[in-house]
Amino acid sequence: MSFKTIKVLLIIFSFSLINIKIYSQEKFTKKDVELFVQKAVDYVKKNGKDAALKEFINPKGEFLKGKNGILYIYAYDFKGIVLAHGGKPKLAGFNLLDIKDIEGNYPVQIMIKAAKNNQNHWASYTWTNPATKKVERKIGYSVSVDNTWWLGSGLYESEENK
Repeated sequence: MSFKTIKVLLIIFSFSLINIKIYSQEKFTKKDVELFVQKAVDYVKKNGKDAALKEFINPKGEFLKGKNGILYIYAYDFKGIVLAHGGKPKLAGFNLLDIKDIEGNYPVQIMIKAAKNNQNHWASYTWTNPATKKVERKIGYSVSVDNTWWLGSGLYESEENK
């Protein structure tokens, strides 16, 4: 093998390592999620509801984290209507209150209950992971903004950095 061939192979290998690093997903902790949601609540208080809902779906904004946007904010009213969804902005306006997961649970109802619970804001349910296209266990953290709507975010257990 010539020196030139070895050099080309090393360059190709180096670029493949860079691509692996770029496309690998960051891992977040439960504490990261809690701080992220609190940051979103603070943003609402400072900038107002309308500005916040726009920022939550801004692909270049501060509320999409991770190399593939795996950490994002979702906002719902207490009737189950999506106000904003950083992971799937097209869900805005849809009522997901009665959507069941594969285990027969109602994730949005579970998250609403967690948002209203002053002791434990965490909930567990199953949801399709957009990165893997598989239904996986997800843990969500939700907080009431006021008596009409709430914010949340979450992690798939496979993506959690414990």
